[in-house]
Amino acid sequence: MIKTQSNIESIKANLDKPIVLVGLMGAGKTTVGRILADMLGWPFFDSDDEIVRAAGKSISAIFEEEGEPAFRDLERITIRGLLRNRRCVIATGGGSISVPETASMILEGSVCLWLDASVPVLVERTKGSDRPLLKHGDPAEVLGMLLEKRRSTYMQAHLHILDDNLDPDDMASRILMQICEYLFDHNSIEDVEKHVPQALCLTVSLFDRSYPIFIGANLLHDIDVWLSHEFHGRKAFIITDYNVRAAVTDKFQAAITPHMKSVAVMELPPGEQTKSFDRFQVVVEWMIENGIKRDSIVFAVGGGVIGDLTGFASSAVLRGVEFIQVPTTLLSMVDSSVGGKTGINSKFGKNMIGAFYQPRAVVIDMEVLSTLPAREWLAGYAEIVKTALLGDSDFFTWLEINANKILEKNPVTVMRAIEKSCHMKAEIVAQDEHEENGMRAKLNLGHTFGHAFENLCGYGSTLLHGEAVGVGLVLAARLSHALGHLSEKDVMRITYHLSKMGLKTEIRDIGLPAGTTVDQIIDLMRKDKKSTQNGMVFVVLTRIGDVELVYDVPEEMVEKIIRESM
Repeated sequence: MIKTQSNIESIKANLDKPIVLVGLMGAGKTTVGRILADMLGWPFFDSDDEIVRAAGKSISAIFEEEGEPAFRDLERITIRGLLRNRRCVIATGGGSISVPETASMILEGSVCLWLDASVPVLVERTKGSDRPLLKHGDPAEVLGMLLEKRRSTYMQAHLHILDDNLDPDDMASRILMQICEYLFDHNSIEDVEKHVPQALCLTVSLFDRSYPIFIGANLLHDIDVWLSHEFHGRKAFIITDYNVRAAVTDKFQAAITPHMKSVAVMELPPGEQTKSFDRFQVVVEWMIENGIKRDSIVFAVGGGVIGDLTGFASSAVLRGVEFIQVPTTLLSMVDSSVGGKTGINSKFGKNMIGAFYQPRAVVIDMEVLSTLPAREWLAGYAEIVKTALLGDSDFFTWLEINANKILEKNPVTVMRAIEKSCHMKAEIVAQDEHEENGMRAKLNLGHTFGHAFENLCGYGSTLLHGEAVGVGLVLAARLSHALGHLSEKDVMRITYHLSKMGLKTEIRDIGLPAGTTVDQIIDLMRKDKKSTQNGMVFVVLTRIGDVELVYDVPEEMVEKIIRESM
């Protein structure tokens, strides 16, 4: 596979430390580890085998005769020695990383990968094995208890690799993609440009709802790179829109059809008006009419509108069927496709009706951006700027430095901007999936303003979501300054960057209906989803790269900022 070979070359050029595999028994650490080592041309070591060799007795015998503490001491000493080999692959025992001293050694001296398979898969793989911890009790109960007990220690690993019951070769290929994403995220742009990976993968870690995000070129044609075998042979339903059908969906349908039992396609009109009760009903009843089953798979092929509507319909039909996000706009790639927010609009506001419903995967094919109109592309870029502003000042500086390359759509630069945005959003979603602790609400920086503008413009082509967010970011920066947080210099810096990239920064430039008043805008902002019974809630910049939620913003301060921008 071309993408696998490209990723092998990238890893060999950029990684100079061991790869350590951790996870429960049955996760495939040894089997997959050998394949991975063979692919890279590196030596492979199994820490359990090395312990047996040194002790002259089996793992079971060590446990029975000397106890688990003695085994953990041997394990720690063995792993310390193996880590000195630098470029190699090391498979460890299931409990190795649960010992603090051993965990510290692994995390400091390697790239550590947690291979995560479901309990039913682990039970099947460990049948008939001579594993000490499975000798007593029901294997499913024992493995479930161990996973619950060790999950927090496994989450320390640098990478979370999902095993959707993949065969060992496919699992090794997925590992290569995730190591490439790790290196791409941590290395300088100059280093990665020498060996550009063709496909990356990262995980949104949400316990049993975790899923992978794939980023690369021509992924919609290289189905085997991302479509797990468990999805093969199912009935498939593709939801798309008229703008995307000819450019993307027809080719995707042709590529996916050989893998599915059947494929049905529905076209919808583009634009925010499609996220309505009427269209929701049409989609759900079309699915039912075409014989959707609980084991069917739905593909959302389009921008954020298609992704939001399809995800909501998938959550509701038959009380939930699985779906995969295939975003085709920059905005949906870096924002709406990741995180499981689905929904439709109400006359009272945007995304007022919906559900948190996670996809099974997100597939980002950068090739589809070549057909994206410039205006849509810039609208997506506003969300990238938002992500940098709320969580990474270095990323914002990098965007400023690379502004020209981004405008020229340099593939490596755009790939990094997408990867970084997805990575940051995945981490935030993992900490606050359902917006319960305030972490995820920070992703709404600029949106309290922006959603009100979209509503006034009728959710049509007059004002795109990203364009509204761009203006909202400037107003949020000014509000932050008025509250005594953000410096005037940083407000100007944010405004200048958005303007330089070609985005509007003032309300007066976005074409609100004639006669729109400040009171109308404020009234819509009061209906924002973050608002409480005590009033409006704003995401405020304490500095570039950090935000907080503020619940007591004086309304007259907001009115002043809006009036000046109008």
